[in-house]
Amino acid sequence: MTTSDVTDKFSELKVSSGESPSSIPTLDLNKATNPETKAEFLDELRNALFNFGFFYIKNPPFDVEKFKNIKEESLKFFEIPLEEKKKVAMVNSKHFLGYNGLGDEITAANVDWREQVEFATELPEPDIKNDDELYKNIEGPNLWPSGDFLPEFKPIVTDYIDELSKLSRQFTHWIEDALGLEYGALEAFFKEVQQAKLKIIKYPDLANLNDQVEAVEKEFANTQYKTKLNQGVGEHRDNDFLTFIYQASHHTSLQVKDFNGEWINVPPVGNTLVFAVGLTLEFITQGVCVSTVHRVLTPTPGEGDRLSISFFQTINIESKKTSIEVDQKAKDLVKLRDAKRTKNKIGFQFQVDETKPVGYSVFLNRVKSHPKVGERHYPRVLKYIQEEVAKASDI
Repeated sequence: MTTSDVTDKFSELKVSSGESPSSIPTLDLNKATNPETKAEFLDELRNALFNFGFFYIKNPPFDVEKFKNIKEESLKFFEIPLEEKKKVAMVNSKHFLGYNGLGDEITAANVDWREQVEFATELPEPDIKNDDELYKNIEGPNLWPSGDFLPEFKPIVTDYIDELSKLSRQFTHWIEDALGLEYGALEAFFKEVQQAKLKIIKYPDLANLNDQVEAVEKEFANTQYKTKLNQGVGEHRDNDFLTFIYQASHHTSLQVKDFNGEWINVPPVGNTLVFAVGLTLEFITQGVCVSTVHRVLTPTPGEGDRLSISFFQTINIESKKTSIEVDQKAKDLVKLRDAKRTKNKIGFQFQVDETKPVGYSVFLNRVKSHPKVGERHYPRVLKYIQEEVAKASDI
C-alpha cells in the first residue's frame, strides 16, 4: 500500500465538532462482508475509531442464539449456592480468574458494587523462574464451577470465548484496512494461541442487599477506599486491545464520556455488541484509535439486577512497548482532536515500562484492582503498589 493510498484514507476524516453527540455510532457488519459496501463500512469504522472509540456493532457473524445461551448460563451461575461460587473464588487463583463478590474489586480508589466471575482462553500454568517473571501469572488455567450444578456452563462459556476471539481477529484486519496499514501489521502483536478474557458481571439492585452493603461499608470504613453506592464500576479506560460488551439486561447503566466531558448513555440494543477501543490499541496506533473513558452506574432501586458480559482481547504479554508507523496526516488529525478533548483524571494506573514486557504493567494493575488476590499470592508486590498509589497525586 502506497503513502498516497494511506493519506487518501484520512483526507476526508473530520475531527468531531465541539457539540456533544447524543449517542454512539452503530456499524453494520453485513457491510463489511459485502464487496459493494465494504469501503463504506471502512469509512464508518475509521470515523468511529478516531472520534468515538465506542460504538455498537450489529449483525455479528455468528448465530445470535449464542447470546441467549451465554445469558442463560450466566444467570444460572449467580443462582448457585454461595459456597459453590466461593470454591472458584478469584482469591484462590494466581491468575486473576474466578469469582469475586461485592467489594472484591476496586476502580479509581472506589469499591465496585458488582458480583462477577472471570474466565479466559484455557492456558497451562506458566513457567516462572524468579520474581521478575511473576507477570506471566496473568495467564493460566481457569477455575470452573462444578458440573453437578452447571453441566452446560463450561462448554457454552468456552464456545462464546472462541467465537468472539474469531471476531476479534477479524476486526483486527478491518482496523488495518481502515487505517491503511499493511495486512498483518496488528496481527504481529498476537501469539498463535492468544489469551482472551471473559467477565460475567451482575450489578445488583442494592435495595435488596442492605445487610451485604452494610458489611462491605464496614470492611472499608478505615481504608483509603471509598464506597459510593452509585458505582457499579468506576470511570476507567480498558487496558487491553479491544473489548466487546454484551448488555444482557434492560438497564441503561453504561455511560461513555465524550470529548467535552459529558456523559452519553449507551442503552442495550438487542443482538448487538458494544465495541470499545482499549489503551493498548490506542498506544499501538499512536492515538489514531481513541480509548474512551466509561463507567457503569448501579441499577436504580427497584430496577432489578443488571447483567453484562464483557470480552477482552489481550496481546502477547512478552511484547515490548512499541507502536506502528502511521501516516503524518493521521498524526496531525490526532493533535487537532486531542486539543479539543477534556482531560480526565481517572485514578492511578501503572504505565507500560519500555524496559519490560507489557505484561508487567498489566500484572501490577491487576494486583491493584484485586488487593485480596495480592494479599494471598503477591504480598510484596501489593505492598509496593500501595506505596506507589499513596505517593500519587491523582488517586
